[in-house]
Amino acid sequence: MKAICMPQPWASLLCAGLQDVMSMAWKPKENPGKIAIVATQIQIPEDYHQALPECWSYRIDNYLLMGQIATLSSLPTGAIVGYVDVTGFSEKEESVWSLPDCVNWKLANPHTLKQPIPCDTMEQFVFETPLIDETNLPETISIQQPTLADGVLTLPLNQQKYDSLADGDKELDVNLYSDNRDFFTGYTGKIWNPRPVKQLVAVSPDGKEQCYEVVKTDLILDRDDDGMPLKIEKVGGWEYLYYLLYTIGNKI
Repeated sequence: MKAICMPQPWASLLCAGLQDVMSMAWKPKENPGKIAIVATQIQIPEDYHQALPECWSYRIDNYLLMGQIATLSSLPTGAIVGYVDVTGFSEKEESVWSLPDCVNWKLANPHTLKQPIPCDTMEQFVFETPLIDETNLPETISIQQPTLADGVLTLPLNQQKYDSLADGDKELDVNLYSDNRDFFTGYTGKIWNPRPVKQLVAVSPDGKEQCYEVVKTDLILDRDDDGMPLKIEKVGGWEYLYYLLYTIGNKI
């Protein structure tokens, strides 16, 4: 099967469907189609806010909170972690993950392997690997997604935050950005209003659930240490950084 090497957390983000393009400095002669993603030994530091633009770190904060990717120190490396379909190429910056002056590989049908396959290959370009067979692909896992209906927010959480709420933590904050704003808020004129949430169903990584009442929901403009509103560059302009703060009440 064809494969390509990517550092973490990008390898896991791609296979989880959380990153929709790969920005590369080159374009292959032929579309590789279905391609395995090999996570290299290279990782960004735990304090990634200093190493990445806010438009990326804000999203990674949420993915970590919801357990959609593992903590950065525990992400698999030196292994095939999943596979995706390459559907085409574009030189336009159409995604928040696009980089300037690069070729964006458009992706679809992401899959994360239940058990990563050790692979110490380090190649700059697409290569063939015998470690995974496209006609007999290994078992994969589904990435939990939040749902919001009739005032009930069902939210996957990492184990640490799930346990923290169970121990009495009364606050839960979720970053907002262009990808998830319509899910969590409704736009009316010039402002976003949080969608009503009366109950939170917290879901642990192993599928356990605990329900809580939600006392209050606040939409907060994030600010820097000097009190100035934070804003980030995005495709086509700028956007201010907001987050939702849910005040948690009693268990139900």
